[in-house]
Amino acid sequence: MPQPLESAVQARRSALLRLGALCGLAGAPGLASSAQLLGAVAAANSGGAYEPVLLTRDELQLTAVLAELIIPKTDTPGALAVGAHRTIDHLLKACALAPEQARFKAGLARIEAVALAEGGKRFKALAAARQVALLQALDAGRAPFAAEDQGFFRQLKGYVAFAYYTSEAGATRELAYLPIPGGFQGNYKLTRSSRGWAIQ
Repeated sequence: MPQPLESAVQARRSALLRLGALCGLAGAPGLASSAQLLGAVAAANSGGAYEPVLLTRDELQLTAVLAELIIPKTDTPGALAVGAHRTIDHLLKACALAPEQARFKAGLARIEAVALAEGGKRFKALAAARQVALLQALDAGRAPFAAEDQGFFRQLKGYVAFAYYTSEAGATRELAYLPIPGGFQGNYKLTRSSRGWAIQ
C-alpha cells in the first residue's frame, strides 16, 4: 500500500536535507533555502554568549564533545573551535522536521544512558579512550549499542561535517582554498599531505 502523500513528502524532504547537509547543497525543492542555511550558520557563530535554540544546555555540551571527537583539533582547528555544535543546534531548529529533531535528541539521550550504564558517568566525564571506544561501538552498531543506533551517528557525522566545512577555518585552513583560481594544471602532483579543495 503506497504511503500517504504527506508522509511521503516529509520522508523525501528529510532524506534530501541529510543529503544536502553532506554535500553542502541547499535550495532543492522542499529544503531550507540557501539564505536559511547561511542564516543558521551566521547566527550560530555571531559571537558572545550562546543561548541554545533547540537543544538543552546539556544536549549542546554533549554535541560539542561528540563533534570534537569526530573532527578533533590537529594542525588545524577542530569542530569545537569552529562552533560546530552551535551550528548544528541552529540547523536542527531551522531546517529539520519535528520527527528528525526528536530522533536527534533521542540519539543524544541514548549515548548518555549507555555512558551511565557502562561507566557510571555522563559521556563528557568519561576518559577519552572510553569515549572513543563507545563511539566506535556506536559507529559499528555493536554492543552496548544496537544496529538502529548507527542511523543517529551517521546523521550526527553529516551535521558535523556540514558545520565544519562551512566554517571559515574548515573551508580555508583544513581545505585548500584559492579565492581567484589560476590556470588549469593537468598534471598536479599530490602527496599524502595534500589537502582537498574548497569549492566556492
